[in-house]
Amino acid sequence: MTKKIYAVRVGRTTGVFNSWAECRKQVDGFPAARYKSFTDLAEALQWLNGTAAPRRVPAASTRKSPRPAQANNQQGALRPDSEQDFVIYTDGSCLRNPNGPGGWAAVIREVQTGKITELTGGNSSTTNNRMELSAAIAALSFPENSARIALYTDSQYLKNGFTRHWLAAWKKRGWKKADGQPVLNQDLWEQLDASYATHDVTFHWVKGHVGVELNERCDRLAKREAMKFAH
Repeated sequence: MTKKIYAVRVGRTTGVFNSWAECRKQVDGFPAARYKSFTDLAEALQWLNGTAAPRRVPAASTRKSPRPAQANNQQGALRPDSEQDFVIYTDGSCLRNPNGPGGWAAVIREVQTGKITELTGGNSSTTNNRMELSAAIAALSFPENSARIALYTDSQYLKNGFTRHWLAAWKKRGWKKADGQPVLNQDLWEQLDASYATHDVTFHWVKGHVGVELNERCDRLAKREAMKFAH
C-alpha cells in the first residue's frame, strides 16, 4: 500500500507531515484550514508552495474555504508565486550553537525577469536563530520599492514570529515574552519588523533537506559563510 503524506497550507503549523495524526493536530478546529493528502513528496511541496496545478480537494477539506488574501495577513490564503514580485528563500547556519561561527544566505528570484540574486554573510560568534533573522532582514531590505514577496524558510522561529503574531505580542508587552522574560534577539526583530512593514509579505515554511532546490542552495551558502569563521 502506498504511504500517504499530508501537506498543510493553512493551519496551526504549515508544512509536510508523514501521518494523518500529525496533520490532524494542525487542522482540527483551525478556521479555514487547508490541507491535502499526497503519495508523492514533490507534488506535495508543489501544492504547499502554490506552484501546482489545481487538483480535486479531498472530501475531508471541501467544507472549508480559505479566507481572502490580505496584505500581511498570514492567516489568509497565500498568493501563488506567479503573482509575487519576488520569491525569496532564506537560511541560517551555526556550526556550534550557541556562540559558534555562523552564516546566513538569501536567494532572491525576481518573478517578472527570472533574475536570481544571492546575498550572504556571517559572524564569528552567533546563534542559528540570529542567522535566520539576519537572512530575512537582508532579503526584505533588497527590493528598492514596496513589493509583494513570498519568503520561504525552514525556520519555524522566523515564520511564527509573524504568522502566530509573536512579534505583535512582544511589542505590546514591551519586548517581553509571556513569562515576563526579555525577548531574545530584540535588535534583529526590530530591524526585521521595520522591513516587513514596507512590503506585502507571505511566509511559507518548507522542510529542510528534502530536495527543494533553492532551499538547498541557501543551506550550502550559509554553511560556506559559517566555515569562513571556523578555526
